[in-house]
Amino acid sequence: MIRQYSLILCIATVMFTSCQNQKTISSANDVKQNDSTLLTLQTHLRAVGSNFSTDSVQLSFTVVNHADTVQRFCKWETPFEPFLGKYMEVIDEQGNEALFNGPMARRVMPPPAESYIQVQPHDSVSTVYNLAKNYTMKPGNYTVKYTGGGVSGLDTGNEIKIAITGK
Repeated sequence: MIRQYSLILCIATVMFTSCQNQKTISSANDVKQNDSTLLTLQTHLRAVGSNFSTDSVQLSFTVVNHADTVQRFCKWETPFEPFLGKYMEVIDEQGNEALFNGPMARRVMPPPAESYIQVQPHDSVSTVYNLAKNYTMKPGNYTVKYTGGGVSGLDTGNEIKIAITGK
């Protein structure tokens, strides 16, 4: 009787250890795959025009794929989902951050397949959006930088300087 319990315990231990090792290996592969994506996708922020008002700050956001293979990124916390989330750092000349007044969202993790955008090899995808829809903009000079890489997996890219005039 004791022998049977010992045998069952040994088999359960081997199966449990085997399952744990399999889980660790697949997690390591997932991380490796994500790291390769981070190295090949680059972001670029650009002002569209030069006349900005407190109601209209048109910016272009581009994701470039420098790899020889199709890459993808999550559109959450990027301008590809323009009115949801705080993914820009907007700082005035005095070092004060512009007030974020856009909506925030809690999401299910991991992101579903439809949350990803594919970028073909040596190609790019772009979108134009109005920064003033999510931030309270006052007349003055600002530095703007993308910072939402946590969920999207994208780098911060460049920063731009903009000047806001009155309405």
